Amino acid sequence: MNVNQKGVVMSALAAAVGLLVGGLIGHFGTPTSSSPMVIPEEDHQKIMLVDKIMTDKWRTQDDQKQQMINLVNANNIKENLRELTSKPHLAATDRDDELALMIQKRFMEAGFDTSDMVPYDVLLSRPDDNNPNLITLHDQDDKVVFTSKFKEVEVREGDDSPDFVHAFTGYSPAGDVKTAPGIGVVYVNYGRVEDFDKLKELGIEVAGRIVMARYGKIFRGNKLLHAEQRGAKAIILYSDPRDVALEGVEPKEIYPNTFWLPGSGMQRGTTFMGDGDPLTPGWPSTEHAYRVNEEDAGLPNIPCQPIGYDDARVILEKMGGQAPPEDWVGGLKSLPYNLGPEMTQEFKDHSIRLQSHNSRKIHRSYNVVGTIKGEVEPDRYVLIGNHRDAWGYGAADPSSGTAQMLETARVLGELMKGGWRPRRTLIFCSWGAEEYGIIGSTEWVEEHVEKLSERSVLYINTDTCASGPILNVPASPLIWDAIQEVSKLIPGVRDGPTVYDEMVAYHKLQNKSSPEMKTLGGGSDYAPFSFYCGIPSLDIWFRTDKNKYDISTYPAYHTGFETFYMMENHIDPGFRIIQGCSRVALLTLKYFSDSVIIPYSLERLPEAAKKALDSFKGNGVRDKLVNIYDKYSLLEESVDNFSVATSTFAKNLMHKESSINDPIMIRAINDQMMKLEQVFVLSAGLPGRPQTRHALFAPSQFDSYEASGFPGISDLLYERENLDVNEKKKKEKEIMRHISDLTILFQRATSLLKDFHFF
Repeated sequence: MNVNQKGVVMSALAAAVGLLVGGLIGHFGTPTSSSPMVIPEEDHQKIMLVDKIMTDKWRTQDDQKQQMINLVNANNIKENLRELTSKPHLAATDRDDELALMIQKRFMEAGFDTSDMVPYDVLLSRPDDNNPNLITLHDQDDKVVFTSKFKEVEVREGDDSPDFVHAFTGYSPAGDVKTAPGIGVVYVNYGRVEDFDKLKELGIEVAGRIVMARYGKIFRGNKLLHAEQRGAKAIILYSDPRDVALEGVEPKEIYPNTFWLPGSGMQRGTTFMGDGDPLTPGWPSTEHAYRVNEEDAGLPNIPCQPIGYDDARVILEKMGGQAPPEDWVGGLKSLPYNLGPEMTQEFKDHSIRLQSHNSRKIHRSYNVVGTIKGEVEPDRYVLIGNHRDAWGYGAADPSSGTAQMLETARVLGELMKGGWRPRRTLIFCSWGAEEYGIIGSTEWVEEHVEKLSERSVLYINTDTCASGPILNVPASPLIWDAIQEVSKLIPGVRDGPTVYDEMVAYHKLQNKSSPEMKTLGGGSDYAPFSFYCGIPSLDIWFRTDKNKYDISTYPAYHTGFETFYMMENHIDPGFRIIQGCSRVALLTLKYFSDSVIIPYSLERLPEAAKKALDSFKGNGVRDKLVNIYDKYSLLEESVDNFSVATSTFAKNLMHKESSINDPIMIRAINDQMMKLEQVFVLSAGLPGRPQTRHALFAPSQFDSYEASGFPGISDLLYERENLDVNEKKKKEKEIMRHISDLTILFQRATSLLKDFHFF
């Protein structure tokens, strides 16, 4: 149902309220022959209660929407960010705990009803402060002739900190791997499946080797997993200038003079392929929880170490072997990017050694959860969350999101001073240990899964509010229309009148007539809400302008150069972008907490599903599926039926407004819509992935960052052609069953919208 349709419904509700309240007043206000009737206090309270229940504050409080926009103060955001980034705050460190206490206090100062510190005991990993991870080059006498850096070189005074964590990747094990003389690394481009397949085609063996991949395109954990599956002994990761220094690597072209990455920048990050505490899969990591052994936790088994592109050059320039495919050549000038593993003639007696000293240990990490109780439906939740921990200063990821959330909380506090309360309960969440694998949010959702599944209207995520000027809002299709409506109310963060106008202008340069809406990929705290519970979710993120720079993410991501100075001078001067993020978050919170009828766009869900199915036709997947299962067409038919059901439901809601004069019916309609996306949650999870349960939209198994429609089908088809006869038959049975499951899910969703007693 779109916004115009909701307007008709709300007009009907207002009329119904008028009749009801008028009737009560007329009844109790009619004078008798003896004396005028006075409305009893209890009945007066009933009239006020009915008015409160039936009043749509989103539609009737335009002045308050403008007030909310005006109250967001860019200078407050600036000072929030300055405080958050003053020191590194790795998960479960003293500084991380200090910030948790600060956020708890700020929620209470804003007037929240509750603000709690919620602890979980989770497995994390650290490098050895006294024995850093290194990559070394040894000559024929085993003398070290090169040693990689383990920390960024300070290029701007004040950026270095003794508390900044040495370069490492989370959960990758300790190890000591050395090549034979004359053997270096195998260059594997981005470390994607297709990259390893290309090397196999070229006859280059990676088994038993150290491999080297550049960051970008896919999640680093997938790179490590692909290398491990192909038999590599270790992997080196680096950020290539083609992705992080497009305008050159001279000092004037990189940080601190621009936002491009200097040569010592090293991207830290997790390599865990799961979500949540690795030792308590599916259950909250409370003190009494059973914990699996580390060897059964799905953690990586080969060492992985990040380096900067200056050090990467030292290694790659010594590599011989075959020349690379043309599109494998990066941005290090005068470097051939040979594939290896042989070293050049000059270094035929040299060898490369990778030593890592990481360790794993259980630490206590805190979430901070604050609430503003709803005055009409306190048992219906609109949630907003942002993680707190960072690999360093985290000016963009996550502190731009935290700075926004603190200002958003303050603005809501100002509104409450004026007497406003949301219709539904607002829940603010500062998550711990997200960087290690979305841990804090996952543990909390696992602890409260039944309550959240029953009561949650929406989860809003603001991990990285500002890494560029372009609003990007991947979301459940149920939210697509609403977020566009909100963006039309928000002043532009660049030169457009509104954020929506800026989105339109951006996509017009890509020959798109309207802003492109996408579903959620992996990589942040919406994952347990969306992919585990099926709760409609969105991620508010202003990102890099891809029309200007077509790069995966902002260059300083997870490095020592992601500083307050970087944000203030190069990403968000004036802090208008984070201000815009706060405004989008505020109005989205109000829209979903104060609307009488929840503003879902039901028809977008089957539309997105049909688009995903149509993509199977274009790439030949549909033909494969039909050959495997002759009832595949029933899945397409069930999607069509679901589309008709959502359209019918929305039209009935629009046309039968005269019958919607009952708060109980409104509640029933909202509950019906709230459960719609949850129909597509498989209790056992996707095939081989029990923690990922959303059968329609979830990340691909082979790229944890990328969104995927019908991910179970894509996963099951992966490398099917390379299986032997028996394994192929087994896989085909799994595919048949999954298609059958999907068909039944769509039938259930259709049934859900055909209620027995109304519409």
